[in-house]
Amino acid sequence: MPQKCEDTVHILEGKATLYKRQHSPLWYVRYKVQGKWVKASTKEEGLRDAKSAAVEVVTNAWFREKHQLPIVSKRFIQVANLAIRRMEDAERAGQYKKTYKTYIQALNRYLIPFFKNHNVDRIDGGLLQEFDRWRIQEMNRQPSKSVLNNHNSALNRVFDEAVERGYMTKTQIPLLKNHGKDSERRPDITIDDYTKLYRGMRKWVKSARQGNEQRMREVLREYILVIANVGFRPGTEGMNLKWHNIYFFEQDTKQYLALWVHGKTNAHEMTARHSAVRYLDRLRMLNPDWQRGTFEEFLNRRLDDYVFRIDGKDMTTAFGRMFKRLLDSLGLLIDPRTGKERTLYSLRHMYATHVLTKRRMSIEELAEHMDTSVTMIQKHYNHILLRKAAGRIAGDRGWRERES
Repeated sequence: MPQKCEDTVHILEGKATLYKRQHSPLWYVRYKVQGKWVKASTKEEGLRDAKSAAVEVVTNAWFREKHQLPIVSKRFIQVANLAIRRMEDAERAGQYKKTYKTYIQALNRYLIPFFKNHNVDRIDGGLLQEFDRWRIQEMNRQPSKSVLNNHNSALNRVFDEAVERGYMTKTQIPLLKNHGKDSERRPDITIDDYTKLYRGMRKWVKSARQGNEQRMREVLREYILVIANVGFRPGTEGMNLKWHNIYFFEQDTKQYLALWVHGKTNAHEMTARHSAVRYLDRLRMLNPDWQRGTFEEFLNRRLDDYVFRIDGKDMTTAFGRMFKRLLDSLGLLIDPRTGKERTLYSLRHMYATHVLTKRRMSIEELAEHMDTSVTMIQKHYNHILLRKAAGRIAGDRGWRERES
């Protein structure tokens, strides 16, 4: 019969074992729960205290097993980091979603700093209310519903990770609410203001200093014009666009230009207005290595280079600042209808407004084209359709015509 090691002690009628590890003064306990052997530290050096701590650890685990509660509890920061790692692994595997970047930012900026030392299975409604108050102080404003949707989605990623790993049960996931501020009307650009911007950019590009400033202005001008004629999202979609994502296709014996963009959730095709061909062709001509041949021949080379990045660098922030200075110099920075500063995103809104005003697409077609929902289109652009229906609402004749 084998001799029992001096540093091994059986407790709880032999159902658990205390033991020591080499080079450690602490006692550890090994016990069986849910059909698996589990090890835990008693955090005690003395045998007497270790026995008491071990009994508490083991009986608590058995209690949680009996009542179908998770045996092992983890702090929020540990599970959040696992959730982040899973999203990053998805990117490396080519399964990355654009929303993951937003979720990771929300976790690192708000969720981890507040919840980090709380056990993930003990986050409840009361703690979530404390978080709501803390977040408003951190942001110095009431967050919008879209921001809260992103935060809730990021939080659910952590809870899903905890459930999958057995750190909490589905019944322990708290109800996440959204009492965010309704989105306000966004600043856009009228056709008249766009015409002023279009003409103003000619002088703006010519007045640039030779070198980096000239190059940035030349690329930004084409970026502005293409957004206005396609409607993609600046930053997310524009900066990830590559030349091999642009191609011609035929429909009813006519040729059209399309862009395959990677949106917030899905990759999708966007048909460009014909004028975008000239702007993109002008952009490729800025590179001496790409000037040979027609634009169609150039696209057929299927180059893996980014369209709007400079030396491979994402220009979202730099272009945003330059666009602001450009608008300010032309007296176009503030949208008079909303009182807000216009941004590159305003060009996307201008595109949607123009399409609906001219009835080039239905709401359903526009939602598909812009990778958004019909609800969002109706929410932000229904006032345009009501203006178009003014004649039916008020009567066929205008007010001045009726007076005369």
